[in-house]
Amino acid sequence: MCLYRPCLFFCVLSAFASPAHSQPLCQTSPPTISLYDPAPARESFTVLTRNTFAPDGTGPERLDLSVLLPPELTPECPGGTIEPMRGIRALGDGRFEGYLVRNSLSHHSHLFGQTFTFTTDQVWDWQLITPESDGRFYGAFQSRDFVTWAPDGGGVMISLMPEPLPPDWN
Repeated sequence: MCLYRPCLFFCVLSAFASPAHSQPLCQTSPPTISLYDPAPARESFTVLTRNTFAPDGTGPERLDLSVLLPPELTPECPGGTIEPMRGIRALGDGRFEGYLVRNSLSHHSHLFGQTFTFTTDQVWDWQLITPESDGRFYGAFQSRDFVTWAPDGGGVMISLMPEPLPPDWN
């Protein structure tokens, strides 16, 4: 069961995984890569930071980010591993930092709680709840690929804003 929303996408994928899967689940496994293109999340991350980050670089409290970490941190994952982060801060020069949060599908518990630096090219997905969104998510590009929309504009799987970005963001 996924207790942390960014792993929802991975829960959906795990339903299609073979029960005989014997290697540690690298969240950059071929099904994950072939079913999702992170380009919209990466491209919109700059818009997100411009509209929500404080002047001191602090990101919004309810921002969840999935980041592709390099394979050096997890040698059993030649393509790296996608892990959820919180506490995002802009460091300047296109660099950011955040700490890894628990992920029910990760086999890399030794990384939980550690702070890592990353760039926009490592952003895999982001989601944000704002006061105006009434508990629904902006962003959440992975989930949008798999959501069936309900008549009220919300997703059946999770509650999403109809558009990934607020209309007043520039």
